[in-house]
Amino acid sequence: MIIKRNLLCVKQKEKLDLGELLLYEPYKNILQNFVDLATRKEAKDFDPVAKVYDGLLSVPPEMKEYYEALLGVTSYYQHSQGGRGRYIEKKIASAFESCSLDIKLSELPLWLESPVLHKKKGIFTLNGLNTEEKKKIRQTPWDWVGDRDESTDVGSLLRKERTVVLIEIKNRVDSGGSAARREIWTSQKFGIIVDYLLKNEKIYKKNGKKFSLSELLKFFNFDTLELYIGVLFDKGDRPATIQADKRNGFYSSSKEGFAYLRNKIKTYKKIKILSQDLEHLKIQILLPNSLKLKVGALYGNDITLNLFRKRLPVSDLLLLRYDDIWLSQLITIDERSFLLKYNKNFSTIFRDLLKRDRNLRGKYDKLIISECRKRELEQITEYLLLEYSKIFDKRLTPKTRERRGYLADVIQVLSAADA
Repeated sequence: MIIKRNLLCVKQKEKLDLGELLLYEPYKNILQNFVDLATRKEAKDFDPVAKVYDGLLSVPPEMKEYYEALLGVTSYYQHSQGGRGRYIEKKIASAFESCSLDIKLSELPLWLESPVLHKKKGIFTLNGLNTEEKKKIRQTPWDWVGDRDESTDVGSLLRKERTVVLIEIKNRVDSGGSAARREIWTSQKFGIIVDYLLKNEKIYKKNGKKFSLSELLKFFNFDTLELYIGVLFDKGDRPATIQADKRNGFYSSSKEGFAYLRNKIKTYKKIKILSQDLEHLKIQILLPNSLKLKVGALYGNDITLNLFRKRLPVSDLLLLRYDDIWLSQLITIDERSFLLKYNKNFSTIFRDLLKRDRNLRGKYDKLIISECRKRELEQITEYLLLEYSKIFDKRLTPKTRERRGYLADVIQVLSAADA
């Protein structure tokens, strides 16, 4: 049976929204490398030591090629970062116009002055900027004169509320470790920002005039700064809660770090504490220059509520569920095992037929233009099995698969790589 898979990489790139674009390029790169592994023996080789260590020299003959293919394909994928590192932060930043990511203290003037440019740089890096945008960044009139820089994962500018929100993201309650969680509040993250605010130290300069952090915020018409650690999920796929953090996470380390930060704040007599809650890790203070500072911990849907001032389920961050990775990886393992055993597979046969059969090229082009619509997929699969049934040897089909459905999956993986 032919199943139409939900593949992102068969879609037209120019029609994708920002959330899909974050996955498109890394997915495309992975798929193209998988196809290379499926069609070229020399795409992956093991040195003599690896063959011994990984058991390639002792594996039973009947499964040697499959094991070698499994090892080669999965090792490539596990070593491929593929854009995974900052995907969540980029997905959050893409959800709201004035939201950005990688908020460095030293680059704060750029974000406050040019939020769209800062966001584009954060999502696509400098390589994704045009010449004029790069020039604007190079020629910023703001100098950084601080001695300790700091970077926070995501932030948003709420101009109507005159508020800047910064959030350090943890994917799960058990992400990182106890030391890492504690350091967010102390020496590595929030402690640096709070120090600058409490001491009112001058850390920016423009046209000879120096600004402290609070003065910079006031200069850009912001009078509230909110700093949060945000924990997205519990140990499953459910929105995190403080109870889940206490039960399975690093709440105790957070509480320890928060207590340290609160005690630091309390040593400054000119600071007015408006409210505090040690158990829920929240404190709100008023600085002498009337800048309000809120520091706290957020869990699950409270992250989006505070970042966007809209209650959006954090589970929506997981909604982009595509078949590209799991399908292409499984197909490539089977295809490479056949390639190693028989020196051919459905992928190499199909690629060879494309050179020889003009009608097939036309059907393949229609398939890609249609974004792999089921009707076109069925047509090209039936054409191949009608015209070239003997060439698509049943030995090249996994024992657990039916030939027609397997061939359709191979074609979909190839078209996703070629589209």
